[in-house]
Amino acid sequence: MPKPLFSKLVAVAAIGFLCLLGGSIYGLTNGDRILLMLSILIGACSLIRFLLLLKDIRSGSYYVLSGICKKRAPSLFKKSQQITFKSDEGKEYHFTFEKSIKLLEGHRYKLYFRKNSSGTEAMDTSTSNLLGFEEIVS
Repeated sequence: MPKPLFSKLVAVAAIGFLCLLGGSIYGLTNGDRILLMLSILIGACSLIRFLLLLKDIRSGSYYVLSGICKKRAPSLFKKSQQITFKSDEGKEYHFTFEKSIKLLEGHRYKLYFRKNSSGTEAMDTSTSNLLGFEEIVS
C-alpha cells in the first residue's frame, strides 16, 4: 500500500474516531442529544468513507501517474493553483489543485487518482479524484 494512500486512510479513521469519541463524551456528560447524534453520524460516515477507500486501495482501483512538475502558477484571488505535469511517457497534463497541495517545479512525483466509476479505460485526472501524491527521491 503506497504511503500517501495509507496516510489518507489513517487520517479518515482518526478524524471519525476522535469526532465520535469527543462528541459522545461531551454529549453524554452535558445531556446534549443533538451533539451526540451528530457525533454518531459523523463517526458512521467516516467509517463508511474509510471502508470504501480501503476497498479501492485493496482492489487496486487507482491510477498512478509518474512524472515531473513542469510549472506551478498560483491564482491570485482563488484558493487554487494551475499545475503543468509531464508524465514519464511524455504526455502533458494540466491540473487545477488547491493551494494546500505543494508540488514544486522540477521535482518528480507520483500522483494517485481514483479510477472512473463508469469503468471506461480513459484516465480521469480531475481534482476530485486525486487520492494523494508523493515525491520521488532519486
